[in-house]
Amino acid sequence: MAPTDKTQIHIDGEPIDVTERRLTGAQLRAFVTPPAENLWLDVADAPDHPVVPTESVVVENGMRFFTDRSRTIYLDKVPYVVRTAALIETQLRGLPTPLVPDSHGIWKDIPDDLDDPIETGEIVAIVNGDRFFTKPLPQKKISVTVNRRPVTIHGAAQTGMSIKDSAIAQGVPIKIDFLLSRKDGPKFKPVDDNVHIRVRDDDEFRANDGDDNS
Repeated sequence: MAPTDKTQIHIDGEPIDVTERRLTGAQLRAFVTPPAENLWLDVADAPDHPVVPTESVVVENGMRFFTDRSRTIYLDKVPYVVRTAALIETQLRGLPTPLVPDSHGIWKDIPDDLDDPIETGEIVAIVNGDRFFTKPLPQKKISVTVNRRPVTIHGAAQTGMSIKDSAIAQGVPIKIDFLLSRKDGPKFKPVDDNVHIRVRDDDEFRANDGDDNS
């Protein structure tokens, strides 16, 4: 007697229950509408595996596949067609013209639940019909340190240059051409002048003239 237990897989983030233990690439493609032309198996910590139509795949619970079929998503109620199962936050910002400025945040509209804020650099899974919206970020005062001295930053969206400008204006003895870095775990990582970052309370920055490697 054939097994009837269902196995749940995901294609482009959509859960699909299957009873078969083996499926061909063509069968997997047929689960989505319109059927996908190209299909990949999501492989953790390794390149994703392209699944050709004739290939037989042993199905396991929790397997994730994605395709390049077109999807329509909405940003501030405007439809955009994309051909990917995931977008980086910066790619979402680049959909409209002009692009979404750093002074605005992006949220994913979650029906009947709290909307999900998209973090800087976050990879967002995309499903057909997803809705996103933007709104200005609050320009609250954020307390950071630059070379161990307290500095108040106005607004979370900053660049390396704007942080140095604020530090200099508040008496930190650095120069505008100093190299800036931000503490990330046990190490400090460089922040270039024109790189956009999201600043948080208690962030630690270091600025030096390039000769100080301590």
